[in-house]
Amino acid sequence: MKVVALISGGKDSCYNMMQCVAAGHRIVALANLRPAHTDELDSYMYQTVGHQAIELYADAMELPLYRRTIQGSSLDTSRNYSETEGDEVEDLYHLLYLVKEKEAIEAVSVGAILSDYQRVRVENVCLRLGLQPLAYLWRRDQESLLSEMISSDLHAILIKVAAFGLDPEKHLGKSLADMQPYLKQLSHKYGVHICGEGGEYETFTIDCPLFKKKIVIDEAETVIHSADAFAPVGYLRFTKMHTEDKHSDAVARALPHGSCPCQSAIDKMTEEVEYADQAEDNQHKFTSNCDLSCHGGHDKPPSCSKRCSRGYQWISGINGLRSKDLGIEGQTLAALTMLQDELQNKAWKMKNIILVHLYVRNMEDFVSLNAVYRKYFDINPPARVCVQVPLPAGQLLQMDCLLHDWTEPLEEGCFRHKEALHVQSLSHWAPANIGPYSQAFKVDELVVCAGQIPLVPCTMCLVKAGTSVEAQLSFSHVKKVLEAVIQNLTLAHVVQAHCYTTRHQDIATIRAVWESMLKATEEEKELLWESEIKFAPLLIAVIPALPKDAAVELHVTAINDDPSRRTFWHTTTKAVFGSIQCHTVLSADRSSASLSLSLVTCGADLGITDVKRITEEVGSAFMKATKVIEAKLVPQCARVFYKCSLSPVQQIVQGLEEILRNCLGESSPSVALVPVLDLPDSQILHLSCWLSL
Repeated sequence: MKVVALISGGKDSCYNMMQCVAAGHRIVALANLRPAHTDELDSYMYQTVGHQAIELYADAMELPLYRRTIQGSSLDTSRNYSETEGDEVEDLYHLLYLVKEKEAIEAVSVGAILSDYQRVRVENVCLRLGLQPLAYLWRRDQESLLSEMISSDLHAILIKVAAFGLDPEKHLGKSLADMQPYLKQLSHKYGVHICGEGGEYETFTIDCPLFKKKIVIDEAETVIHSADAFAPVGYLRFTKMHTEDKHSDAVARALPHGSCPCQSAIDKMTEEVEYADQAEDNQHKFTSNCDLSCHGGHDKPPSCSKRCSRGYQWISGINGLRSKDLGIEGQTLAALTMLQDELQNKAWKMKNIILVHLYVRNMEDFVSLNAVYRKYFDINPPARVCVQVPLPAGQLLQMDCLLHDWTEPLEEGCFRHKEALHVQSLSHWAPANIGPYSQAFKVDELVVCAGQIPLVPCTMCLVKAGTSVEAQLSFSHVKKVLEAVIQNLTLAHVVQAHCYTTRHQDIATIRAVWESMLKATEEEKELLWESEIKFAPLLIAVIPALPKDAAVELHVTAINDDPSRRTFWHTTTKAVFGSIQCHTVLSADRSSASLSLSLVTCGADLGITDVKRITEEVGSAFMKATKVIEAKLVPQCARVFYKCSLSPVQQIVQGLEEILRNCLGESSPSVALVPVLDLPDSQILHLSCWLSL
């Protein structure tokens, strides 16, 4: 892509340019915002110290430089930015609008490492202009990133210091390489961000492999901004500088080979598994023909749970069967209209949706479906899980969604937190959400994640590897998303986990990877948790297809509690032609739980009489489990995965919803019936339910 690089003169914006070039993009222009009549602007967004030397960047790189004087100020400082006249973000919009007109750019290089504030605003501007943000430093480990910058021949000097342990008289003008050991010491001793992400210091890059000339600072003066005894603030004002030609061999030198962190992580995963699984036969492609589909779809009213005291409610059974247009666009429109009507009847709004499960009959409809779906959501759309399942004949999609809004007024001295993680920048962190969904939604201590497939983050292409690596990469993405939403949140905090795969023979491999990653998590956190940790069970379902032809997709719900203080139950009850196994997990604060109930048969044929008895036994087992967990918890969604090839099982699941409604009344969960190709361990049905106060 043709890229404009947002430059401040600092190391981060410069190194991100290098990463863009290493990823195969072409820097065609530079862009910078400068203060009007001062050395440094009090800006939430922009580094302005050292702006006197920015003009030399154009000469050093032999590229056009577009500059704009900052006219706005920080008006909208909320987590989610909206277009605001007079805000400094609009200066960036006008600058990039001009560059796009002049240079036909397609993407923007931005050096954000940890600042959601900066990332969200750059992404807002890029979305409005149809540009792709490239933030390859996003959430990189700062210590290794700093070492990587220095070893990549990026030469920068400190031009501002503002932290305990940094002295303007001693440290301004020193090279980043010389300061690295001391910065590392300050980081370990006082928690200083080693890359200066907390504003501890700022830098100016005087040379890097992209420069055809190097920048030389001839004269500079030190300005003391604040003479604080413990953390004095000072910066350099450049008064004389010039560029110098570099040796031709230095200009021609390529960027370091194999420096892509994504590929390094994948290589490490590949080393840990045998290469045999890469030689497996190509997965058998299923299509939703009648032999793999359950019976014709029924236009039943949606199934809704009771709204619990913490403000959650689940709605299932949304479909487009009322559409006169039999195509995917018509059914998607009809389904979303049905959803809107249902929300209006219950005093909800579309913005209250935090999670959507979307099941399609044919993954080839994905693009057309998305074109309709995205029109119904604004910024920070709900997290989403999308897979192909053998839906009833004529039914092209099925939806269910989790809604949230607080029911009680906020008590004095209390706080509430509800926010989305919606990263749209390409990076080395985790896949960007360039579609109409967020990576995760957080409500207080609850986190619901979107489904993650094994995409290589920097390219958004499916990884070319065996199932073990696909599983590791998918699970790693979920792990990173959890950490980004709440610091120190891990896979051990997962209370409910659903994994979809396209091949039954991969189940053992997926389980092994899951257990390995949980074990690694436990080893990493053993100093924090005093007792042995048990983990939520991983439900695995075999379905026909996943987005991008992936073999694995993982979706989880997590709670920020102490996993070692959770309560677990596991029971096995004999039933007609088999057994009913039940696993329950209650969070440490007793506010949330998951219930996993599976029906295992010994392979005998089920008769009509047996179907009725089994349905009653499953319903009875569910009732007992909910009573054991916590009487105050309200079952929200009973997601029933069932083998679509077995006709008696279809009768069981149809009758199960009625039994639950009869037994629980208004406290009955929303029931989402999900036909699948297969389940592990001779299961013919697996019910997974989330419960909340």
